[in-house]
This record gives sequence, C-alpha cells and structure tokens, in this order.
Amino acid sequence: MSTAWKGPAVILREPRIALWRRFGIRLASAAVLFAAFWFAPWTWLEIVAMTGFVVATLFVVLTFVNVAKNRRVMLTHTASGAIVSPRSVQEIFLRRPQAWVAGADIVVTEPGFTAPIGRAYPFVILSAGNRRIERVPLYGVAPEEFVKQANATLEGRGMRLRYVAPHPSE
Repeated sequence: MSTAWKGPAVILREPRIALWRRFGIRLASAAVLFAAFWFAPWTWLEIVAMTGFVVATLFVVLTFVNVAKNRRVMLTHTASGAIVSPRSVQEIFLRRPQAWVAGADIVVTEPGFTAPIGRAYPFVILSAGNRRIERVPLYGVAPEEFVKQANATLEGRGMRLRYVAPHPSE
C-alpha cells in the first residue's frame, strides 16, 4: 500500500542542545588552532596550525549548512515507505550511500558492546532484511521509549518497529 499521500514523517530529530554543543566544540577548536597559528614560533608549526584552523572553520560552517539542509532530522519515514537517514553535505561529498530500511517489520537492536560514554548514548541499529541503519544516537532516550514514540508516529503507515533486547550473555 502506498503512503505517498501522507508525505514524509519525522521519526527522530537531534536535540537542539546537541547541535549547540557540537557547534561550540568546533568553534573552540578553530579558536585554539588560530591561537596556535598566531603564536607559533616556527614556520612549520604555523603551517600545521593554519591547515587545522581552515579545516575546523570548514566544519563550523558545515554545521549550519547541514542544519539548514536537514533541519536536525536524523530519521524520517518517506512517502515511498522507507525509513531514511538523511545524508550530510560531507557524506554527499564523500559519496557515502544513503542508509535506509524498508518493510513492514523493522527490528531495533542495540550494538554488541558500546561504552556508555557521551551524551548521544545509547545507540541503536535499525534493520530489515539485508538493509541496516547503523549507530543511530538516541541522546539519553531508552530504546524501548524510542520504539514506542516511533510506532506512534508510524501509526497507519504500514510499518512497525520492534525492539529486540540484547541477550544477557552479550
């Protein structure tokens, strides 16, 4: 059954605080590299610092370009019936394939071993058949709660997420 008449539905959106934290870290790294360039006593160190500064500044700019392009959306259900992870400008430039899954039953699992470090934890994997979307950050939301919220969004679209808890021996 086609769901094209319904249009896309956002399943997961990045929190604003995560965006501003990432922007702050990238801006601070650019500032440190610029200071290293400015106060470098040797020419070779100036070249290294300036190269790092240019790359860090590019990432600061790309942060806002990606937000303008994707609107902080991390997972969306398209009109064609697939769950898609929108690509960033960097992924398009590097020609990474689009991550997507489709089917009536999408399995949500946690990766084998991941240390609970960082504010993006926990991570999940969405899979259906041989398609997978790896390392989807949930930013502190329990996987069961994420599946519950996603299923509420997907109601009437012919797709359901199913959480499979990790085996106790893993």
